[in-house]
Amino acid sequence: MMPPRVLVAVAMFGLALVTAVGLAKQLYKYRDASGAWIFTDKPPGADVKAEVRPLPASELPARISLRNRGTPEAPVLAVVNDYYGPVEVEISAERLENMRAEPPLPVRVVAPARAETTAVTLKPTGPRWRYSYQVRAVLGDPAATHQPEQPYAAPFASGQRFAIGQAFDGAFSHRHAQSRYAVDLSLPLGTPVRAARAGTVMEATSDFFDGGTDPKYRTRANALRILHADGTMALYAHLHPDSVRVALGQRVERGAWLANSGNTGYSTGPHLHFVIQRNTGMELISIPFEFAGSDGQGITPVAGTLLAAP
Repeated sequence: MMPPRVLVAVAMFGLALVTAVGLAKQLYKYRDASGAWIFTDKPPGADVKAEVRPLPASELPARISLRNRGTPEAPVLAVVNDYYGPVEVEISAERLENMRAEPPLPVRVVAPARAETTAVTLKPTGPRWRYSYQVRAVLGDPAATHQPEQPYAAPFASGQRFAIGQAFDGAFSHRHAQSRYAVDLSLPLGTPVRAARAGTVMEATSDFFDGGTDPKYRTRANALRILHADGTMALYAHLHPDSVRVALGQRVERGAWLANSGNTGYSTGPHLHFVIQRNTGMELISIPFEFAGSDGQGITPVAGTLLAAP
């Protein structure tokens, strides 16, 4: 019997992605005093005879993990979601030899916020079984539909006006599915960023201190992700270091002070990157939206114009 090998592929969630790499451990298998088999990563006493195998290391986003709730011989893989919002996870087989997956792979599950979800059971069907699998994860529920109660508020304080530097299909950096319908607002450093819509703080990054046009900055923007009632998500990015004023899991209302604008990540100067996104089935895409005008009617963002907050 060969020890399992796990290969993990991670889908980008947004502008910033933190990964956690598991350290290689040992699996100890032995019988206790009553004769029952024990499986653990903690070594038994020196006088206990144990079978030792290496456990595979893996890499997943910091708030997503895959855990075996069965045994090494009959794994039951469960997704643990520590985000304050749903995550879609796909597990696919790279190799299954003398093993059966129930349900058959590939399998996709939507893991609810702050919960553990059983995904698949692997059962040996013959001798010398072995397996390896890949895992992908994307924030959001693919069942989400964009149904805002009203046009989005300008993400700054009432009475202020700021230019729209880039709008939909911006030539500089709004050419990908996740950012095609993003808007860059020319907010000076330290401008309070306000919630454009009520929701729950799902993701927060606030410990990057620099930015520029070097490709290395593409995943180094401070950002907040707010989950809306309809399952869509707003991303507020390039925030000033250590300026986030809300906590993970916190409910925020429209107009709440979230953080301050900055110039972190892939950026040519101080501004706020604002975009609405949804998961369309293992793919995060941006969605067209409207800002509220002075009369409350929707306004489509246009590059080069001034956006005012009534």
